[in-house]
Amino acid sequence: MDRNQDSTIHLRMDHRMPPLSPEPPVSACLSPDAKSSESEIQRRHKSVHIRVIDVGIRYPTEWHKTFVMLLYAGCSLLLSSSVVVFVNNWSSAKYVISPFPDLISTYVGHADWAFKASEVSSLMLLILWSIQWFLLQYKSIVGRRFLFIIGTLHLYRTLTIYVTVLTVPSPDITCEEKPDGDWKLLLKQTLKLVSTGGFFQRSPRFCSDSVHSGHAASLILTYMFIKAYSPGKFWVYHLLCWFLCAMGVASVMFTHTTLLLDVIAAYFVTTSVFWWYHTLANNQCLKIPSHHNYLSKVWWFRIFAFCEERVMGTVPLSYSWPVSCSICQD
Repeated sequence: MDRNQDSTIHLRMDHRMPPLSPEPPVSACLSPDAKSSESEIQRRHKSVHIRVIDVGIRYPTEWHKTFVMLLYAGCSLLLSSSVVVFVNNWSSAKYVISPFPDLISTYVGHADWAFKASEVSSLMLLILWSIQWFLLQYKSIVGRRFLFIIGTLHLYRTLTIYVTVLTVPSPDITCEEKPDGDWKLLLKQTLKLVSTGGFFQRSPRFCSDSVHSGHAASLILTYMFIKAYSPGKFWVYHLLCWFLCAMGVASVMFTHTTLLLDVIAAYFVTTSVFWWYHTLANNQCLKIPSHHNYLSKVWWFRIFAFCEERVMGTVPLSYSWPVSCSICQD
């Protein structure tokens, strides 16, 4: 049987046998008069068509789409990093404007160990997710979902940073040097920020990096993908990843480099995009734009349709070795 095409199996069955097709018989869609007009011979000699859809057709790899989403995420990260460095020139110097009162900075003192704790937790969570993604059978589909969402989060972050420049969160931090028209320094700082991938903090930091914490958003998104694409019985693994995510987010706030408002905004935006995307992806009827499908009115729906138009249903939680071991079995 060709794995790249649908196959149809024709069976001859008696009317006493139960229908084998998961779809309702054609007679179920006819009127009572039409049903009564069928002859006994036609009822005895029906041809039941069972569509056997290959898994490769239901969940095509389409690595070219994953590569496009990689470019999308990379361009979004580059844009957000450039805006952070550019807007850093607009930020007020320390002690010129008092920091906004924040619940964490008011009741929790500055912790020197928090920066290292944040780096370690982010690195461990990223390594765990990379291993899990590498073992997924449908890694191309999951990969472009992750890349699309994280790229979209960087675009939202670019907008919030550009429209509003908050004061320095705390007088304890040291801000990056302002380029002041030095394009070489601006490019150097941008590339240094891009190299973190949004998962790690920069020290010294940029005073314009507020309103939407990219570090917190990356940690929350990584944990949500880890939990969504692993079996529910792995509760110990989920608990460990949740602890790493919570420790990373809390450590950022303990360094007084991020306001609690930034974390709340990052949580709301990240979870909303994640849930909207997967609700659309797991329901075939929602992939069709209509007046009744309000989720199709989000600005990124066309990009979503490009990624998910050929994915038929919920992606199974299947794992496989990335490299075939047929040589070892000979």
